[in-house]
Amino acid sequence: MNNHQPERAGLERLESQERLNGMPPEKLLSVAGLGNDDDILDIGAGGGYFTFSAAERTKGRVYAVDSSPYMLDVLRGRAKESAKTNVEVAEGTAEHLPLKDGVVDLAIASLLLHILSAPQLGIKEMLRVLRPGGRGLIVEWLHPRPDGKPGHRIPLETMRLYLEACGAHIVSVDFWADTFYSIVFRTPLPAS
Repeated sequence: MNNHQPERAGLERLESQERLNGMPPEKLLSVAGLGNDDDILDIGAGGGYFTFSAAERTKGRVYAVDSSPYMLDVLRGRAKESAKTNVEVAEGTAEHLPLKDGVVDLAIASLLLHILSAPQLGIKEMLRVLRPGGRGLIVEWLHPRPDGKPGHRIPLETMRLYLEACGAHIVSVDFWADTFYSIVFRTPLPAS
């Protein structure tokens, strides 16, 4: 019965009031340029930190993808409770997204890429599922781990290099509560 205790505690931390104050999903979605007809992908959606805010703001589809059975159950339950008919929950990973090429207008990876062994694979997948001219939003930790240990962190300049190497065009960089940075990027438009 306590099989999901660590995941439940992790979800509470991810959705803490402190995090909501420091990294408000509505403001980040505005910075990313969420439109009212956009199709959205929330990668590593957890309990739906961005999913349900996005579903409130768009008439388009909101795909909530996670690899954890516990988080998928939470997402499905919350989608049912919210009666949001535009939320679609799917199992997948950042490196293997369960979507076809070019199907979303905005892809979000929040506090996720740093846990991948090869963050570039996650970025390439984001670019793959985005429509031409689509936008991506990446949120990551701004500073190294406070305990000085080599933790999973991707410095801002390294993230810029990863994005540029994958062909993304950086639109904006913002800082949140002196703890996180966000990068909005755009996929290349087709040559005319």
